[in-house]
Amino acid sequence: MTEIHALEPVGLRDLWPHEAYDFTPWLAENLSLLGAELNLVLEREGEEVHLPGAGKVDILARQATTHARVVIENQLGSSDDSHCLRLLGYAANAEANILVWVARDFSDYHRSILSWLNESDNIAVYAVEVRAYLVDGRKVVDFNLVVEPPQAGTTSAPRRKTVSTYYAEFYRPVVEYLRRRGLEPVGRGGFRGRYRSFQTGYRGIYYSSGFSEGRATASLGLYGTDKQDIFDAFTQHRAEIDKELNGETEWHEEEGQYWVWVQAEEAIDDPMSIPDTVGQWITENLLNLRGVVQPYLDQVMAEIGTPTDDAEEPR
Repeated sequence: MTEIHALEPVGLRDLWPHEAYDFTPWLAENLSLLGAELNLVLEREGEEVHLPGAGKVDILARQATTHARVVIENQLGSSDDSHCLRLLGYAANAEANILVWVARDFSDYHRSILSWLNESDNIAVYAVEVRAYLVDGRKVVDFNLVVEPPQAGTTSAPRRKTVSTYYAEFYRPVVEYLRRRGLEPVGRGGFRGRYRSFQTGYRGIYYSSGFSEGRATASLGLYGTDKQDIFDAFTQHRAEIDKELNGETEWHEEEGQYWVWVQAEEAIDDPMSIPDTVGQWITENLLNLRGVVQPYLDQVMAEIGTPTDDAEEPR
């Protein structure tokens, strides 16, 4: 008969006596464990990093696929007002896209604050409880996600109507429509607000929709200085791509970021009143863009020898 072992809780300070000297370095070295719970691919940038206007953050990271800035605040005890205040400061001043608060447990009060922050749709906020156990003489750690951003397709109580919440409502059916047609959105914490991003199968390269100068856009973006060779090879097919897209494409290169995009002709005067036809334009043009450029992208990636991103963020 298979022997089954019970979980024996262990105090967090038995594993990490000091929060800053023990827990923070361990968490920074094991971001993959935290990322697995959040469905994010996290890359460490530094610990105890000073951000102008926001103060010192425990851990600074990047979301691998979108390069979104991730600020992680961690503690060994229960959620408290001091850490919550720092998190609010990061939300206001750190120019972060994703905030993660790790603690032993969270009060209903602090959960409600984090859920309120998520209403803005400008920033993604996560609360994660950490537990330690002794199993067959071995110490193990477990993460439990207790607060996360609202996901496409979910329903919730009515929220205050702002530009950000309006975009969230506008994009929800757009994202669901594209998902059903095989264009998968980048995982939790991807571009928010005016933008949404979708997977290509390659790290740091993705399709996106958004609004520029009041006009809807559909684009393929390559992010990072390491994408220069890929973009250069991709431009060798520019004539064919432009022809297949009826000459409506624009190609941009700026500081390690590269785009091929299509822009709608009709401008939107009121960002709080976008016609339904705009959502239809976005879905049609993103699918058309993917249909045209994906074969060329696959060809370029095969020639360069860059593997597909098996760790692409799940939705």
